[in-house]
Amino acid sequence: MSVLEYSQSPISISKNITISQVIKKLLESNFSRLIVTESGKPVGIVTEKDIGLFLFSNTSNQGLDDIPLAKIMKPLIFVDETTSMQDAAKILIEKEVSSLVSGTNEKIIGIITKTDFVSYYLNNTSNNLKVVDYMSKDYVFTHTAAPLFKVIRKMLQNRISRIIVKDQKENQIGIISFRDLFRISIELGSEEDDSGFTISNQIRKGFLSEGGFGNISLARDVMTKKIIAIKFNQNLSDACRIILENNVSGLAVQDGNGSIAGIISKTDIIRAIVK
Repeated sequence: MSVLEYSQSPISISKNITISQVIKKLLESNFSRLIVTESGKPVGIVTEKDIGLFLFSNTSNQGLDDIPLAKIMKPLIFVDETTSMQDAAKILIEKEVSSLVSGTNEKIIGIITKTDFVSYYLNNTSNNLKVVDYMSKDYVFTHTAAPLFKVIRKMLQNRISRIIVKDQKENQIGIISFRDLFRISIELGSEEDDSGFTISNQIRKGFLSEGGFGNISLARDVMTKKIIAIKFNQNLSDACRIILENNVSGLAVQDGNGSIAGIISKTDIIRAIVK
């Protein structure tokens, strides 16, 4: 099957809008990436992860909305609309990107994301590959009592957009994502600026502050209290179904005793397509 059969219509934004507006658009649309256009033509792509890594690692005193979107956006990776899903999966893994676009630099026909590859696997694979054979045994985590600035620092160091949260008994009880942090940014921005949402340097640097709310706020205060799990001996197709039904990027994998043994992500499933 070709990418044309699984590609979706992308949401576009102008290259000239502010970074605060991009974040608001991501949250409102519930999309994790947006195509960037200039004079109606596609010129790049910006993802939730790109924004988060930049937002919390940039140390410039320049106002966030004075920084051009071009500094954050990434180039588009094009594939022909007749490209097979398996070949497209290989390109995605090789390029280490989360999406591909079909079309040209004049007009995009569609965008194909990791979620679409998961749908492809679920609908077209009849093998009995197991979760345990493709899961990632190593994953990054923090604890409920960790201050927010340490949580974000760990996310930046590992270049990840979400992190598992454990309690004192080492049970996984939640997850923190850039999306959670974006929502806090909006709340703080709205409180400081009645004229509309904006992320000031004060707000941005406050997340990393050891003396401000970055130290006072703890992981348990901002985490999403829901971790979705799957058994290690279930089929990959079961993982695909659960991921799609819950609109998540991955699942915790439980061993025979119910303890967490690893993570199975969309990327792990795409590797199974390539293999």
